[in-house]
Amino acid sequence: MKTRLPFIFLFIFITFLSNAQEKETTVELPLTDNCKILLSSKLDFLINGSFQDESSLRKEISRLKECGLDEFDVKFFGRMESMSAMLRKMTKEKQIEQLTFEDLFTQIEKIKATSGFTQVKKITLLSKTLATRKGSLKNWNKDINLFQELGASKNVIGQVYEYLESHPDNTKTYQEILESFKK
Repeated sequence: MKTRLPFIFLFIFITFLSNAQEKETTVELPLTDNCKILLSSKLDFLINGSFQDESSLRKEISRLKECGLDEFDVKFFGRMESMSAMLRKMTKEKQIEQLTFEDLFTQIEKIKATSGFTQVKKITLLSKTLATRKGSLKNWNKDINLFQELGASKNVIGQVYEYLESHPDNTKTYQEILESFKK
């Protein structure tokens, strides 16, 4: 399941970018002084050689936490595919040497304002919650709602419930339970 996740993520991201309607949005600048200083800074990492891989990109994107980005945003926009797509749009109007963190932040905020991004974020966070939660009949009434929100089939939901009934002292997470069905 871990090897398929990047491909699913990439597919969703590309689909979402191609279907996202370009909205004219004005980003209200956050009020913190540190954020304002950062937003006025050039994207030097794009031209000074420090932009070499996704970990260096995530490091740069994480600087925008000061302006309100969360950990999900950093991971989502800290991917080469994401940056590539945003750079294509940003460099239509400016040279790469002229780009600032405000340009990047504005592009990120435009994408975050789409319903596609909101849906991807919701599904990803629900999946993560379910994957790390220990399966239990005590919590089943809440957990079944997560399965349903994620679009799990009745068959899968039934199999999980049967597993929990036959293993009342279960210690596995829902992800581990689902993986055991594949064996």
